Amino acid sequence: MSDLPNFDELLTLAQNDPEALEALRQKHVDLIINNADPSHQTRLRGLQFQIDAQRQIHTDSPMGSCMKISKMMHESFAELRGWMNQVSGLNDPIREVAEHNSGIDYKGGKVADILAFPSN
Repeated sequence: MSDLPNFDELLTLAQNDPEALEALRQKHVDLIINNADPSHQTRLRGLQFQIDAQRQIHTDSPMGSCMKISKMMHESFAELRGWMNQVSGLNDPIREVAEHNSGIDYKGGKVADILAFPSN
């Protein structure tokens, strides 16, 4: 990763050659995933797909993209914290707030109805 340009060079790329900046970003994402343990690479590619999808949805608003990706990270962390507390037998008062705000039910209860659509 030592070949990553400094901040000023990245800013210049962003302003003058966004395609080159995107290619650099993609290169480093691929490098990280390819150097990860092979058992984690599929999950990492799936996660990167979700991140890239949010970036595509919010092309008109980089801040919107950043906020959505940040929300994804917070939800994932809250879920991990909930599972870790459940395994360790600790109470997690924050979990109730996370459940209420995200719709995640850490106790395994039903949070949505699944509707069957007729096949044609």
